[in-house]
Amino acid sequence: MKNFVVAISLFCIVILNSGCPKSSCIKTNYSFAVNSQISPDLDSIRLGDTLYLTSSFPKKLVDDYTKTVVDYSNSMGIGSTLGLVKLVNGSYPGKDAVNSFKYSNVTGSVYNDKSIPSPDKIQQLKYDEVNDNYKLKIGIIPMEKGVYYLGVGNGLSNGRNKSNSCEKASFNITMINTSQHLNYFSAWNPNGTLSTYEKDRAYFFKVY
Repeated sequence: MKNFVVAISLFCIVILNSGCPKSSCIKTNYSFAVNSQISPDLDSIRLGDTLYLTSSFPKKLVDDYTKTVVDYSNSMGIGSTLGLVKLVNGSYPGKDAVNSFKYSNVTGSVYNDKSIPSPDKIQQLKYDEVNDNYKLKIGIIPMEKGVYYLGVGNGLSNGRNKSNSCEKASFNITMINTSQHLNYFSAWNPNGTLSTYEKDRAYFFKVY
């Protein structure tokens, strides 16, 4: 699983350090804690069934650095990542599994970017700004049987529109209200361990 985390981290660094306008403005970096969940959070689903990844949070959030409330409206775009790995016996860190699924957009979008590291392992996620919230809801539809690991990466905004273009933000996205079925990882790799980062963002399930 280490390679999966490294790929996501590299992708996040590229986004965070690119694209801020070269005009004279004061750069500000915020950090916000938000969450996501998977439903239905069953340990096993049928081939062709749909899992939904949802995430919603208000525009007004508490900054982790200053502990003050920030109105982070009018983002240029909040993006995140979704890692998908098939747990194959005797194969570590598993098999890239983006192409083992179909995807649907309900709110926001999921898409693939061939220019990033490991595009066969990582999908891109984009939130929609809806009234006073940022929202994401996508469908994940398995097309191959097996045991899988889904991992949600942290979110990033590269700035805000108009006069706040240099106000970047990171979003620490952890999974809540979801049975994560970590036993599938232990069965696959008895001597392995998941980092705290992975445990907070991981979902395991079987497709039959």
